[in-house]
Amino acid sequence: MAKIRAFYLCVLFYLFIAIGMVAIVPPWFLYCAIFRKQQKFILACKPFFAFVFFLLGIKVKMIGDLPEHSKACFMLCNHQSFMDVPVILLKIFPCAFLAKKSLFKIPYFGQALTYTGSLPVVRGDRQANIDLPKKIQNRLSQNFPIMAFPEGTRSGNGKLLPFKNGIFHIIKDAGVPVFPVTIMDAHKVLPKSGFSLYPGEIKVFPHKIITAQEIENLTYEELKNLVTQRISEPIVKHLHLAP
Repeated sequence: MAKIRAFYLCVLFYLFIAIGMVAIVPPWFLYCAIFRKQQKFILACKPFFAFVFFLLGIKVKMIGDLPEHSKACFMLCNHQSFMDVPVILLKIFPCAFLAKKSLFKIPYFGQALTYTGSLPVVRGDRQANIDLPKKIQNRLSQNFPIMAFPEGTRSGNGKLLPFKNGIFHIIKDAGVPVFPVTIMDAHKVLPKSGFSLYPGEIKVFPHKIITAQEIENLTYEELKNLVTQRISEPIVKHLHLAP
């Protein structure tokens, strides 16, 4: 019975997403385009996901406070579930995304990504990404953050996967501050495998910003290790406390 309920809740979740894309995004996009309010385009996500989470019995708890001036930063977060992005947009702040180039080719969705100021990245090709640091600097200069998932894919069990090297080269070259964030238990609410959604609580841990000055004195590997340490800390602590 619980599995059947979880299946229908998952159907409802994706149905809400589809309705939002069809009924909310077009008129809101038109408004933002006419009145030149591009930065406000993604703001509609906050009340939308607050409503959806309430209906589906999903609670999001912030453990700690957002750091001061956190908007002008590059956010890095662990990746447990498709629920991670809605959680970030609801509980932290609107942001653009560093996303696979292939996603920008999806009709409608790709155009929406572009309008949010999100940037395409080609995995494993430094030459193709050579202009990314400058684009990131320009985006952050508008006081609008960018975020990425350094694992590159979702973790099936909530444990942290190894971080990809490329994102740290890009950040180091851009010379921008990094804001590490940990999401916990999203994989229990919307698992990677199967098609099910379980009501529950997702925890968000914002960490201290690593400033551009600090990053300047770190190697790529040291930056990667520092971000890994901060994001993994709540996860490791939770695993040690688990029975």
